[in-house]
Amino acid sequence: MLRRFFLHFHIAEIKMRVALCFGLFFLAVVSAFPQKEGGSYTNEAIRQAQNSRLIPKDAQIQKVVEGIEIGAYESIPGNQRVNLFEILGDQVPPEVVNNLQQQVDQVGRP
Repeated sequence: MLRRFFLHFHIAEIKMRVALCFGLFFLAVVSAFPQKEGGSYTNEAIRQAQNSRLIPKDAQIQKVVEGIEIGAYESIPGNQRVNLFEILGDQVPPEVVNNLQQQVDQVGRP
């Protein structure tokens, strides 16, 4: 009886070690694949910006820098003006904010 218990315990220990080895192997395989970085989305972002007229269609992109993260605003009433200068502050060049502000101001207008 005691021998059967130890045999059962030993088999359970072996199963646990095999499962742990498979888990570690899986993690090693998954981490070996490169992660998709933001740079891979650059061309799509440029195309969308050109289609929405944020940048001219014939603009030459000289340098792409990592994007900034800004706070999200939700449920803004339709009659409230969104001031992008307050939101974006000094993180975005003023000419870009001005261009965006003009487009935001046109949203909802006929």
